[in-house]
Amino acid sequence: MTGRSGRLEPGTLQTQYYGYTFYAERHLKQAEILTYEKLRGSTMKLRFVLGAMVPAVMLVAGCSEVERESNVVQPPEWWNVHPRPVYASLEKVGTYQDWFDVYELGDGTYAIYEPNQFEEAICYLVEGTERAVLIDAGTGIGDITEVTGQLTDLPVSVVLTHEHYDHIGQAYRFDRIAAFEDSAGLAVLHAGRDNASLQRYLTDEYLWKPLPEGFDPDTWTIPSLVPTELFHDGDVIDLGGRELEVFYTPGHSPGSVCLLDRANRMLWTGDLFFPGPLYAFGPDVKLDVYVESIDRIAALVGEYDYVLSGHNDPWVPSEVIPRVGDAFRTIFDGGGEYSEGDGLRRYRFDGFDIIVQAAAVAGGH
Repeated sequence: MTGRSGRLEPGTLQTQYYGYTFYAERHLKQAEILTYEKLRGSTMKLRFVLGAMVPAVMLVAGCSEVERESNVVQPPEWWNVHPRPVYASLEKVGTYQDWFDVYELGDGTYAIYEPNQFEEAICYLVEGTERAVLIDAGTGIGDITEVTGQLTDLPVSVVLTHEHYDHIGQAYRFDRIAAFEDSAGLAVLHAGRDNASLQRYLTDEYLWKPLPEGFDPDTWTIPSLVPTELFHDGDVIDLGGRELEVFYTPGHSPGSVCLLDRANRMLWTGDLFFPGPLYAFGPDVKLDVYVESIDRIAALVGEYDYVLSGHNDPWVPSEVIPRVGDAFRTIFDGGGEYSEGDGLRRYRFDGFDIIVQAAAVAGGH
C-alpha cells in the first residue's frame, strides 16, 4: 500500500522477517515471488501474498513451492471503501501535504488521518490549556510535525498507544515521547525499522494515491526510539484543564494502552479496537489477554460515548465495544461466519471483523 515510486523492481531486495531472510526476485501486480533461506541453508519459493507476509508461512517450511492467494487480510481494491461515510459528518479542517486529512472532533481534539495508504492510520492532537499531546505519530510518510505546528501553538509531546510502525513513524521528530513501561514493547521501539523492512508498505497494493512531495522511499526509516517518559496503568496525563487516564490493555501488542478522557467522554484505543479487521494473529498477539483487555474497556463503557480508534474511523459509538468481547467468545465456542486462507480466518461481525490464526481456534479455543 505504498506509492508508485516504492514499487519493487526486478533485482534483489533483502529483508528480515521472523528470523528468515527474504530476497525479492520479481514484482507482480497481486503478489511478489520471493525466495527465502533459513540460516541452515535450505531454500524455497513462495508467493508473498499481496505484499504482506503472514505467520502462517512458517507452517510450510520444507515445501518445494507454495502458491497461495488470499484476500483474508487485504481485500482487492480495498480503496473502494473511500470516502468512508463517517467523514461526511465530521468537521474537516483541511488537507495537508496531499496526505493528511484533518478533522475537528470537538474543542481541542483533532483526528489526523492518512487515507491514501492501506493502514489508514489515524493520530490525534489533543489540547489542554498548558500543552498538547499527539496520540501516536503515524506511518512517517507525511511530515506530521508540520501539521501539528499549524493546528496548535502549544508545546506538543507524543504519547504512544503501542509500538507498531504505523503508530510511531515520526515520534522521533518530537522532543518528548511517552510510552508504556513494558520491556517487550520498549525493545521494539529501541530497535527502530530500517529501510528494507519498510519497503513492503510502499508497494502498489498499499497505496492508491501518490506519495507526498518530499518523501523519499529510498531513505525512509524509523530511527531507534528511547522514550523520555514511561507511564503505567492508572497514570494520569495532565494537559492543563484536561486529563487522560492510562489503561494498560495488552493482547494486540505487549505495550498497548487505551487513554480515557472522562470529562469529554472519549476513549482512544490504538489498535485494540478499530472498525475494520482486528489483527489478532500476529506473533506478539495473546488472544486470552486481548479479550481481557476488551472486557476491561467494555466495563468502562458508561464513561465514554465515542471510541477514537487507530485506523479507519475516528468517531465510533461506544456501544460496539461490549460486542467485541462477545464476538471473540463466539469464535472460541466454534461459532461465527468466516473466510479462510493462508492459515488465517477472518470472522465478520457488525461493525468490525476479527482475524485469527485458524490453528488457534480450530475445534474451539
